[in-house]
Amino acid sequence: MATASAADPNNPGNVLASAVDTEINKFRGLQEKMGRLASDLQIVVGQETENEMVLQELNLQQSDSAVYKQVGPVLIKQNLEEAQETVRKRLEFIASEKKGLEGKIQATEKEGNELALKIQKMQSNLQQTTADAVRAITAEHGGTAR
Repeated sequence: MATASAADPNNPGNVLASAVDTEINKFRGLQEKMGRLASDLQIVVGQETENEMVLQELNLQQSDSAVYKQVGPVLIKQNLEEAQETVRKRLEFIASEKKGLEGKIQATEKEGNELALKIQKMQSNLQQTTADAVRAITAEHGGTAR
């Protein structure tokens, strides 16, 4: 009786191992994506903090205070209320970006957890298949493993 060799692509163990490797590569891709998302979130949080500090400083100014906005190498005088409104709108945009990134992070974490469970089940199945194959080979050769 012919047995499947370890290099045989039709060997169930090879097929399962290849499938596990594919899922592990997907998981690594998700981990890289999580890293990028976390980095993007950190940048957005920094921008949020900076803009909140700017708004606090603007709120401390008297209504007749001169406020200047830098546009390239030039400072342009700006109305205090206009400057405050600009910063508020920027904070709204940043909050929206932050919420979007947090949603993407949650979705990616969920996908990663589901994929990790799938990989665990596949690895368990591979171990069981390997153990079954060893038992079958042992039984085929009269109870002695070579």
